[in-house]
Amino acid sequence: MAPKRKPGPSAGVQHKKQRLVPTRQEKVAVLDCLRDGVSVSSVARKYGYSESSVHAIKVREREIRDIVAASAPITAQVTSQVHDKALAKTEKALNLWLEDMNRKRVPTDGVMLQQKALSLYALFKPSAEDGQPVKEFKASHGWLTSFRKRFKLKNVHATGEASTPADKEAAKAYPKQLKELLDEKGYLPEQVFNAVETGLFWKKMPERTYISKSEKQAPGFKAANDRVTVLLCGSAAGHLIKPGLLYRSAVPRALKGKNKNLLPVFWQSNKKAWVTAATFQDWFHNCFVPEVKRYLEEKQLNFKVLLIVDNAPGHPEALCFAHNDVEVVFLPPNTASIIQPLDQGVIRCFKATYTRLTFSWIRNAMDTDPNPDVIECWKSFNMATCITYIKQAVDAIKPESVNACWRKLWKECVGDFKGFPTIDNEVEHIVQMARQVGGDGFVDLIEEEVEELIDGHGGTLTNEELEELLRSSTDDEEEEDEQDEPASWNLHKFAQVFQTAKHLNDLIAEFDPSMERSLKITQGITDSLRLYREMFEQLKRQQRQLPSTMFLTKNAAVASEPTQSTSEAETEPTPLPATRNLLLRSGPSSPGATSSPEEDEED
Repeated sequence: MAPKRKPGPSAGVQHKKQRLVPTRQEKVAVLDCLRDGVSVSSVARKYGYSESSVHAIKVREREIRDIVAASAPITAQVTSQVHDKALAKTEKALNLWLEDMNRKRVPTDGVMLQQKALSLYALFKPSAEDGQPVKEFKASHGWLTSFRKRFKLKNVHATGEASTPADKEAAKAYPKQLKELLDEKGYLPEQVFNAVETGLFWKKMPERTYISKSEKQAPGFKAANDRVTVLLCGSAAGHLIKPGLLYRSAVPRALKGKNKNLLPVFWQSNKKAWVTAATFQDWFHNCFVPEVKRYLEEKQLNFKVLLIVDNAPGHPEALCFAHNDVEVVFLPPNTASIIQPLDQGVIRCFKATYTRLTFSWIRNAMDTDPNPDVIECWKSFNMATCITYIKQAVDAIKPESVNACWRKLWKECVGDFKGFPTIDNEVEHIVQMARQVGGDGFVDLIEEEVEELIDGHGGTLTNEELEELLRSSTDDEEEEDEQDEPASWNLHKFAQVFQTAKHLNDLIAEFDPSMERSLKITQGITDSLRLYREMFEQLKRQQRQLPSTMFLTKNAAVASEPTQSTSEAETEPTPLPATRNLLLRSGPSSPGATSSPEEDEED
């Protein structure tokens, strides 16, 4: 074959075609065209890309749409390319801050936006040591105008609960109006409820403690800034229903395999862990209504209920028509801090008790380990423990304390009023436990620091909290993608529990010099497992009743049928009913069934 001829001077110079790199928005436009039925070749001609590039975009459709959805704020209807990455993060965080301020009814203006933007940019901009050019950002009026256009902010001034001083006149007049409604409808204290949500930094420690200092110095995610929203609801008679909990992750690692319907809290999730109209209505229909129905049935009272809420943005007016037997009324604007029942000490008591439980957890962890690493130990405090302590903290609030908090709104329903609940005793206990933990910031912890920690859960978001919220709302969290099968009991697991309990009883009998005391404790352990014994026996009976054919694979079931091809015959075992498949792995009792050691090890 003759060698290729090089073009001569007369052939002219052919410049290499410049490669076009589509932006995210352009990729979405390409995907939209393909979704509308436009051919690949037509889309390639329209946007000037090669057909292979269009095919590559099409293959990654789900990934591209997820990335764009995660990186674009809900309120951003107009997009523009921001070349400064630090400025892009600043604007996203600033928009989150604005949403939080509006949600809490805190007023904002242009000057506040500019000041907040400057402080956020100082947090996000690259340092000189990074070797990247540090751009100057002045948060000028021109930038502010562009920012408002990008995020469709027509007016950043908010009005509502916290925008003006509390309306004392309205707060003084409303109890009389409510009393007229209560008398007219004949509501009893057991039928009148108040619901309120509050933020909780579930892994936060006082600032001076070495746990807090160590976390601040460590790179990456700051667990102290991880927030949940807790929804509390209680009746005028003093009954608190199951607490609601809203978290940023649908399936945290600690809850994988857990049935969300069997948690001690009503579990919800969204990326910001904020109460919205949708989450509140979900709580109303699937938690409030069934919980209150159950409570009133126990009291042998009719399901005729009055729910009182404040006028927060997450409380939609549509609730007024949500249920025929539930009447929803809203407190007047700017009165919640004065007359809302659960704001009169219940929330503070709940947070104080939760804080005491977390300190107790650290102290107990140290007791079980002679050479504890408290910082590493604290990392193992997870969401499963958190929700357990939230439920315990709610249960620790006495009915008379909840009842007393209704005095300002409905004083006739309050019995022997001895003052609003306080946190003094809990604060003292926390300080005592901190000294038992010891170490920097614990041994010299004072009560004022504890109260500052307790009261710091519901404030406006700090820059560091906004950074964590921004990271959690844009990161692709693997734990949300993995949906494990719910955990379930089987005979093997029961055997492990009983063996562990026997070993514990043996240790107590061996170590305790008092035989009378050890017998009392070991008998208590045995009695506490009685329910598990009953479940164990029930599972054994169910297993004996299963037909032997349920243990056979498809191959065995069709042994009498004509032989199929190898690819068809090598099939998986027949799926078993969800409530029984785990029972069979533990080793059947029926004569025709067999199990292998490999199957037992899988449990």
